[in-house]
Amino acid sequence: MKEYFSKNIVFVCWFFTVLNSCLIAQSMNGSAKKTIGKENLLDQIFDESEMENIHKYYEEVIEIDSTNYDALTNLGVIYQRAADLEKSLGYFKKAVKFNPQKARAYHNLGILNSIMGRLDEAVINLNKAAELDSTSPNSIRQLGIIYLQNKMFNEALESFNRALKRDNKDTESYLGKSLAYWLLKDYDKVLAVVNEMQSFDLRFNRMELLLADVYFKKNDYEKAMKYAKIDEVENSSQAEGHYLLGVLYEISGEKDKAEFEFEEASAITQQNPQASLELSINIFFNAEVK
Repeated sequence: MKEYFSKNIVFVCWFFTVLNSCLIAQSMNGSAKKTIGKENLLDQIFDESEMENIHKYYEEVIEIDSTNYDALTNLGVIYQRAADLEKSLGYFKKAVKFNPQKARAYHNLGILNSIMGRLDEAVINLNKAAELDSTSPNSIRQLGIIYLQNKMFNEALESFNRALKRDNKDTESYLGKSLAYWLLKDYDKVLAVVNEMQSFDLRFNRMELLLADVYFKKNDYEKAMKYAKIDEVENSSQAEGHYLLGVLYEISGEKDKAEFEFEEASAITQQNPQASLELSINIFFNAEVK
């Protein structure tokens, strides 16, 4: 049987890519208070070529008002996107220095410190953001993601549960809990979390792939096959679903079908290097402040 361990890596990578991109995007809400008659221009960018003009605009705002919160925070975002992390950090620090009662820059400082490997600072800033934005689950949920990255699964579960106390229908926190239990190999609890989600009519992207993998680990190959087939139909361009289905066909003795799925997975990985089953979390993890 082909080695299956690499598929686990890809699923974790997919989780961090999709979930983290979704969560940090929410920190943009409510920013840029029409300083000189314009809304937050970063929210309106559809083409990265526009970024230079946006950058100049916020620099002009800073010249008029050096303590402007939205301009400082948005310049932090711009420099993070440009991979100038030190400049990004400097703008976020100024934003919180001059506006210590606003949450967004603290949230972004938490993410940025995590990217820079400063876990303690990330935790402090995200907890501060959660304190200031006391009804939103966003910063607590983001903290859970960072704990997952650092294999601190119990701390991650505590964070996701805290987020769910603020919003008991927060899909991403349920997803985070599912992945934490999955990484702890507590597959019955993964199923319990998914069942709780479904009681609220909630679902997350690639939920069937997670269920297929859980049932695979529980040696319930019939259910694993059922969910893997659903995922393949909905995500035929993704290699990991084909690979899992190939493993399941191989177990069931359907050699031709197994080889077909393995060939599909191989073709996808050849066309898109990021789809390789051997890629690491960091390649998939898209950590951009917003």
